[in-house]
Amino acid sequence: MRDAIRAEILKARSGFWLLAVLAYAVLLPLGVWRFSGVELSDTRLMLGCLAACPVAATFLGGYLVTRDYYYRSIERGVLLHRKSHLYLAKLIAGAVSGLVTGLVGALGWSLVTWLVLRSGFDTGWSTWATLLGCLLACTLAGVFGVAIGWILRDYYFAAGVSFLLPFAIELPLLFLRPSIGRFLPNDVFAGLIQAPLPSLLPVWLSLLIAVAWVGVTSFAGLRLFLRREVL
Repeated sequence: MRDAIRAEILKARSGFWLLAVLAYAVLLPLGVWRFSGVELSDTRLMLGCLAACPVAATFLGGYLVTRDYYYRSIERGVLLHRKSHLYLAKLIAGAVSGLVTGLVGALGWSLVTWLVLRSGFDTGWSTWATLLGCLLACTLAGVFGVAIGWILRDYYFAAGVSFLLPFAIELPLLFLRPSIGRFLPNDVFAGLIQAPLPSLLPVWLSLLIAVAWVGVTSFAGLRLFLRREVL
């Protein structure tokens, strides 16, 4: 089991592709800031753009699985390790990758925020709570992404779910049907970050629902992986 975890974490951090993927942790908040059409004039509003950071963590988690299917290296992993061990190792690698994504996003976007606001940058508890929420949300999003990867297996489908679902469906539903939208995965992650969006759930309830989403998708992914053929 330890060998499987070590191998998956090594694979997760190897290659120049990781730098490109981690760049999304800052580029996505930057895109939200630039194209939101809202004047962001204080620390809370600026750091609220970190709500896009878990999207990058979800994509990275899914990529850890779908690239093995894409390059047909999943067979080797199954031959070297038991299916259940490989599955759990991928989840752990997804959590670690998500945490790293959250760190890159929190530090990088904090620097951008400081450069924009300078003396107006707030270092109070609300800022730290948002940054810690970003780390937690991205860690869970990394595991969620791995589970999505196991369920879908296809790189393009998983990437579409990671990037299109949050912005094309979940965010509009949060504004149009908040009674539904605020319970969806990425809106729950935004609740952990305390993003200044309407109708988000409290942090404690967001955490419970986020864990539920991760648990349900992880269980579904495990059942599918154990039942079907490797490829």
